[in-house]
Amino acid sequence: MTISSLRLPHPAPLCRLACFAFLLAAPVRLFSQNPVEDDLFGHVVALEGKSAAERGAYVEQTLKSYGTGYMTAPFHTVFIGRGDTLPVSGTNIVAHFGHGFRRIVVGAHYDIFPGSPGANDNASGVAVALELVHRLAALDWHCGIDVCFFDQEEVDQVGSAQYVKRFAGPAGFVTMIDVDVVGRGEELYVGPRDENGGPPVLKAFREAAATIGVPLVEGWEYPPSDFLSFINADLPAVGMAIVPKGDGERLSAFTRNQGIADPNDAPTILSIIHTPADRSMLIEPEALKRAFDILSTVLRTLDRQE
Repeated sequence: MTISSLRLPHPAPLCRLACFAFLLAAPVRLFSQNPVEDDLFGHVVALEGKSAAERGAYVEQTLKSYGTGYMTAPFHTVFIGRGDTLPVSGTNIVAHFGHGFRRIVVGAHYDIFPGSPGANDNASGVAVALELVHRLAALDWHCGIDVCFFDQEEVDQVGSAQYVKRFAGPAGFVTMIDVDVVGRGEELYVGPRDENGGPPVLKAFREAAATIGVPLVEGWEYPPSDFLSFINADLPAVGMAIVPKGDGERLSAFTRNQGIADPNDAPTILSIIHTPADRSMLIEPEALKRAFDILSTVLRTLDRQE
């Protein structure tokens, strides 16, 4: 989750390019018999305190152990903001399962804010994305699903913007769901919505939250993250987070106030993410499971729709 951000220039949606070969792994790990919350938490512990390069290597190694095809998409670009230019390099990792003309993108950034161990932001989202691939890929799907592990989210979502520029276009595109900061709390926070109720995927989130029994807060204003790269290209997208009770409304107010928190009612999650305190000891396995269950339900709902 990006605490403060400048919006990148509007990237033109392009047709998906088949310019990177999928890497097929030979060994196939049997489906885990562990409770999903144990495997989710294990990923967070493994990623905590690692560099972005080490995190990317872990994602690739884990996908190989699942026998999952994936591609790596390196990028080199220049970020322009606040009058400065900054060369930015990174590597997006994209796993794919399902089939069909319609496409859903699930994204979780694996890079970290400097000086932070990055357990909640965003090893938690990476953990959920990995277990989606692990536990759902073998099911029958009518949509193609890209599970993207984005690099350089903390530099104004450069990695996801590169993915959109290279691979995303409106034909068959259903939605993008950004999984960012889902390791602590009991409240599902999604957005942004608008006067029309937001993109149709929000209806699926409302149904999932009601079914699972999770309180839902929909933000009209939502802290910037990788979903913005899709919205900037006129593609439907939302972010999802699991946060402590009341933080959904506080985060929307924080965003509405251009990144300035009310000192008397600041989001509690901001005292952890982007700080040295963002460690696995503060991660709640039940929150990770909550995020996994909700997202799994949303994906199955979207897959059934025409």
